[in-house]
Amino acid sequence: MDAAEKKRKMIIGGVLVATVIAAALVEVDDEPEFHVPEALQSGRTAQDRAKKTESNAAQLDVSKLGQRKFSPVAGELFASTTWAPKRAVIDDHEEEQQAIRMAQAARASAPPAPTAPPLQFKYAGKAIADNETWVFLSQSGENLITKIGAKINDTYRLDSVNDNAITMTYLPLNIKQTLTINNQIAGTFR
Repeated sequence: MDAAEKKRKMIIGGVLVATVIAAALVEVDDEPEFHVPEALQSGRTAQDRAKKTESNAAQLDVSKLGQRKFSPVAGELFASTTWAPKRAVIDDHEEEQQAIRMAQAARASAPPAPTAPPLQFKYAGKAIADNETWVFLSQSGENLITKIGAKINDTYRLDSVNDNAITMTYLPLNIKQTLTINNQIAGTFR
């Protein structure tokens, strides 16, 4: 240790010892004393204090306060809470009526039953060979050749052919549709 450090430690030690000695010499009172000046004590007599107490009691008439009333809107202070809406108490007749109204609303708002799209085919003709009937159709500029019982684009099935109409089944919904034959373009090939 160098001389400056020794000097600093000696000063700190001396201050510590002086603090301990000063703390031991100071008397510790358990209860502090408060001195009320005599000028204040002489101005206040027992009669003055009694008058002030009576006047304060007259100002604060507790019977006029009344009993505290709680608002029913506040509800129960420590009730459990839930996010689910409360269900109203309904008698059986009202419950039936409500169920009927809900069913009617559901039917009214239910989407319409699915239907098959309109046929996009045009009849071009038919051919009969070896007791099989082949039908020529066109759809969006594409020519199709099919026979009875065969599928068309995996969406339709050709069910029957006669001189006036072709019956097909829309396979996704299993709905039968009829394509009328115009004798203008159509022909029969044998």
